[in-house]
Amino acid sequence: MVITPLIRPPATFSPRAGRRASRRPSPREAGRGWRGAPGEGLLALAMTLLLATAASAETFRFFGSAGAESQLTPANGQSPLNPGNIAGVPYQTNVADITAFAEAVADSRAWKMRLKVRGDASDRSSDQVRVGEGFIQLNPRPWLDVTAGRVIEKWGTAYAWNPTAFVSPLKNPTDPNDRRSSYRGIDMLKADLFMRGTNVSLYAMEHGAFAGRAYRLIANTDVSLLFRRDRDATREGLSVARVFGDALELHGEVAYVRQPGAAVLHFIQAVAGGQYTFQNNVNLVFELYHGGDGLSTTQWRAFCDTADRNLLLANRQYAPLKMGRNYSFTRIDWPSQSQKNDVELIAIANLRDRSSIIRLTMTRKLRPSLNAYIIETEFIGGDDSEFAYIQVKRATTFGVRYYF
Repeated sequence: MVITPLIRPPATFSPRAGRRASRRPSPREAGRGWRGAPGEGLLALAMTLLLATAASAETFRFFGSAGAESQLTPANGQSPLNPGNIAGVPYQTNVADITAFAEAVADSRAWKMRLKVRGDASDRSSDQVRVGEGFIQLNPRPWLDVTAGRVIEKWGTAYAWNPTAFVSPLKNPTDPNDRRSSYRGIDMLKADLFMRGTNVSLYAMEHGAFAGRAYRLIANTDVSLLFRRDRDATREGLSVARVFGDALELHGEVAYVRQPGAAVLHFIQAVAGGQYTFQNNVNLVFELYHGGDGLSTTQWRAFCDTADRNLLLANRQYAPLKMGRNYSFTRIDWPSQSQKNDVELIAIANLRDRSSIIRLTMTRKLRPSLNAYIIETEFIGGDDSEFAYIQVKRATTFGVRYYF
């Protein structure tokens, strides 16, 4: 599992660009304007035509959000991976995005279509447009749904990590709610079967991959068995969750991954935790995570030696929240009684060296559909700890988001 970058842009050496991974686009790149990945335009056009055809006669919804952010990331010149800011980490990065959803549903519920299109602009990279989701779903029988297209699935029961999210977008534990709505689905053919209290979902995906999930409510506990098979890996998992009363929820996930021929042949990923909501709506989440694909103490020491000998290779290998095997996650969210202000505090700790990420978010609702926020992210740890190696001192983000 690869964790998405904790900051933008990732302050690492680029395997392709050599010295700097974060740079302003060249005049040639800037002249290209918006671009999309191969096949994105065809999928968007097909789904748009289908939705336009259905919009006049069926239930139709159009919604989304647009936002802009400015992030300040002073370089950490003391980092062994960025001595004297050799990586050329920019002090400021500005980004903007817009995400639009269109959804049409037959009054009879016999079919459903959904399209998600996202546009991104940045002063550090080329602008682009992508289709995050685009599918058609048919209901030929009361017990059967068939879906074809690009789908954003949500597997797993945990908050910050989802080891069993075999077909879902990977979460960033520092931003588990995906505030910028950037998730992108997987192209698939999916069948959902509803049989006597058990839901079974079967998936066929690109490159011969296939997966399955079976869900059932057992003794007031949500239980899911999950499976995925690829050419180079097999994943098996179990996820559970149960609500106690009106305030307490406990959850857990475990996944066993086999990778024949890989450096790590097999490993276990697991998470356990819960959340409690107090009477004043303050919400507390706590989780413990184990990732067998992370670095052991011996492997971490070897990485530190690599940083002394080969700076480029060490920057390629450095992946925050993957440099250890055991982490804790704590989140406290405190909304005001007026619902106009919200304060969120996230703390993630590497249990081996006690280094931590502390992330404070303060949000103000300026209008019913307009939010402004400030996010302060600090990295704490000793000289030889995981987050002492991160290439920036801190990250300060100012942003606004409009919902329509």
